[in-house]
Amino acid sequence: MICDYYLSLSQVQLDQNIDDQISEVGKKKKDLDKLSKNQYYNFYPTDSDLQSLPQNSTLLKISFTLKKPYTSKDEGEFHIIDNKILENPIVRDKFTGLPMVKPTTWKGHLRFAANKVEWQNEQEKKRIIKRLFGSEPEEKDNPLKGRLYFFPTFFNEEAEKDVITPLKRDTRTPARGPIPFEVMKPGKKGDFNLLYFPYPKGADFKEEDINEDLRFLADALKLMFYVYGFSAKKTSGFGVIERLKDSEVEVKPCDKRELFSILYTEHNENIKDGS
Repeated sequence: MICDYYLSLSQVQLDQNIDDQISEVGKKKKDLDKLSKNQYYNFYPTDSDLQSLPQNSTLLKISFTLKKPYTSKDEGEFHIIDNKILENPIVRDKFTGLPMVKPTTWKGHLRFAANKVEWQNEQEKKRIIKRLFGSEPEEKDNPLKGRLYFFPTFFNEEAEKDVITPLKRDTRTPARGPIPFEVMKPGKKGDFNLLYFPYPKGADFKEEDINEDLRFLADALKLMFYVYGFSAKKTSGFGVIERLKDSEVEVKPCDKRELFSILYTEHNENIKDGS
């Protein structure tokens, strides 16, 4: 039984050597990718989807450009591209092969940034974070589902090779040899999509909580994108983006747009970023 999808479509002969088999499978995958790579947008919500959602649901789309490299760690130690084995590959979509940022990755990095937001009341800040992101895994009693729904980000351009040399903390000399890995280099573009869905309401639901949630969300996004990044190796400034322009931030419905104005370039001259 052939359990690999691409292998099942390839004309691989059992008497072929391994290099020829890999080449045949790679050709078939490449042909299918030409059809599938342009279909990733089907994952993203649209304006018409918003019309079907309850009142006060909010869609946010940010078209960003990387200022620093983005990298992530795939589950596998190796990845084969064009018959070449790559070590420490970037996370990719299993179907299209596109480099991607998983929804869980976005959620983890944004929650980290949310905890760094300066807010007038620390207890209220904790309540907002729980409303937005849901209960922590260790909270077993009455777990709460968060109001934020994350979507994957697919990079249309191919990842590139890079090399890092770990240094010893005390002497700042190489701890071991150079380590090759894959990154999305500065200048690469992607789209961040997020849905705010303020339900279930709960017994303590208040309408004014919605705008408070969105203002806090904007502060957290600002820190994630400009200061802490959303990549592995955040301590090296990886995953920080270029300043956003007005046209690169879409908010639906439009009456919620002003709540995210702190993300625009003209509001961010004094931000200390991750560079």
